[in-house]
Amino acid sequence: MSVTLERLQGLVDLSNDDYHAGPGVSKSHLDVIAEKSPLHYWNTYLNPDRLPPEQKSDFLLGSAAHSAILEPDLFESSFVKSPAFNMRTKDGKQMFADFVQENPGKQILTPDDYQTCLDIRDAVYRHPTAPGLLSGGKPEQSFFVDDAETGELIKCRFDYLQDGGALAIDVKTTRNAHPRSFGKDAANFRYDIAVAWYFDVLRQLYNETPKYWVWLAIEKEPPYAIGLYYAKTEDILRAHDSARRDFMRIVNCKRANEWPDYGWTAEPLDFPTWMKR
Repeated sequence: MSVTLERLQGLVDLSNDDYHAGPGVSKSHLDVIAEKSPLHYWNTYLNPDRLPPEQKSDFLLGSAAHSAILEPDLFESSFVKSPAFNMRTKDGKQMFADFVQENPGKQILTPDDYQTCLDIRDAVYRHPTAPGLLSGGKPEQSFFVDDAETGELIKCRFDYLQDGGALAIDVKTTRNAHPRSFGKDAANFRYDIAVAWYFDVLRQLYNETPKYWVWLAIEKEPPYAIGLYYAKTEDILRAHDSARRDFMRIVNCKRANEWPDYGWTAEPLDFPTWMKR
């Protein structure tokens, strides 16, 4: 699909790959510049000689599980279960290479990962509450708008948005869906920033946001336990300031065409608290 700037206003029908490859600043962009440096941002998104990112197995499983839950028809056409090849042998490696050639455009899952995706999907739809959250709306909704302050194109992609936009569902696969453990994941992976950023995109488009944001956290191992958590208003407001700070750093680096790394002058090294004790 050819993605043009003229099309990218409002709700846009895009595949996940086209969304991520297309223009616009997303929450993932904010994470790179916040957690690493402007130089890393440039290398990840702007370097004309950049290599395609290597997909880690955990991300592949998460992506496949998302598809199985939210877009089961697309799951069947986008992912394929690989036979159990012996990758320690020359013949096994060749058989795997042949299998990849026989399935162009599909992402290859091991037999165990393929079954895990099906088990996760089934656990979600056996849950007494989750199926109701994932009904009355549409999955994978992409939105684009020119930021009012800077004119930069910004974007977001909801996992599931109920019709009327009252409820947004964010599906997360995790090793531990207990509230304490998932809360740590939310802090480490900046899930609150996503809420603030997505709401900002919709606010600029429609002058309104979903009333509720709910995380559907599901474990990746039996018994595939599920936790449901909502974003509190005070956390969204706090995260909004952080999201705008990260975004403006991207904008300012672009305008100055300067992409510093961690520092051009020496600074005192801050040793961890545990060492000081």
